[in-house]
Amino acid sequence: MTAKPTARRARRGSARTAFDRQALIDQLTRSDGGLEDILAKSPRDLTEAEVRRVAEHRLALPPGAEKEALDRFERAFYDDAYGTDPATVDETGRLMAPAARRPVNAAPVPARTIDGIDLSRAVGRLAERVADIAETQGSRDAVRYLQRGLTLLNQAVTEAGGDGTAPAPSDGPMFQDLADDGDPGPKTRAALRTAAARLGAPKVEEAFALGRFEAALRGLSGGAAPGGLRAATSGAFADLFREPAALGPHMPTEEGESLQMTINDLGKVLLGPRGFTSLREDGIIGPKTEAALGRVLKAAGPRRLTETMGRNLGFFLFEPPEPGRRSLLQSAVGRGGGNHFGMI
Repeated sequence: MTAKPTARRARRGSARTAFDRQALIDQLTRSDGGLEDILAKSPRDLTEAEVRRVAEHRLALPPGAEKEALDRFERAFYDDAYGTDPATVDETGRLMAPAARRPVNAAPVPARTIDGIDLSRAVGRLAERVADIAETQGSRDAVRYLQRGLTLLNQAVTEAGGDGTAPAPSDGPMFQDLADDGDPGPKTRAALRTAAARLGAPKVEEAFALGRFEAALRGLSGGAAPGGLRAATSGAFADLFREPAALGPHMPTEEGESLQMTINDLGKVLLGPRGFTSLREDGIIGPKTEAALGRVLKAAGPRRLTETMGRNLGFFLFEPPEPGRRSLLQSAVGRGGGNHFGMI
């Protein structure tokens, strides 16, 4: 005779707990003390009190990358507000207090993204986007996509800092790379706010798409059914380029062309001219693209292929956002329009 299940055993065997959308959004948008909002501001938006708060936090840290980043942040404020000229002395030889060369805010102002959106509002909309994906793919996986994408973006900013194409201050990473554990904790929240502020909401949307694409590539590593690659690529990127619409399997797409460019770039390097025949870059993901992807993916791995895809899509170009540039965030609030990134 089978024993009657206990309450715990009964819960284990019951249906999966319903997804709590609002709980995920609250976790991603929760405030962790306000320091991240201060660090998200440009030097001209800071108050002296806010900079002192950053300094207090820095002094309490052990030596390391975070301490160095905070020191750069403080110096950016003082250089902007007081200049970089040598200190002056009075007639007695005493150092004189520097004079501000511009008005310094006396009262705090709300943090904003580089594209001019209130930071809290932008992060809220981005959290809703993550929740949209979590509705069908689960909360932990959706957060993993975000974490992977933010780490890719962070690494790209660090690399771009050396050639002057990353937003200032560019002499270091925006944050420590994230563990893709699916936990929307303080480090993930801080990275989300920092990236949105420094680079703009559209860049975070792009990063999230790359995180989804990398996960799809991991799923394709063992092979895929016909059409699986096109579905995975479109699922990750289509919303960034066009309004939702059903496209036939033989229609060219921006993400399809960039994928073919990526396969060709890596195939030539990793497989050699004799071991790889370049694809026609027509934007149509068909059997030839699927077969070539299988070979290149095995040689490159999901992360490298995703990084190259991001570069070919232009996601790692860090010019200031153009006015009217379409993003999912702006579309959600009735702003923007047209193609998100222009032609590939």
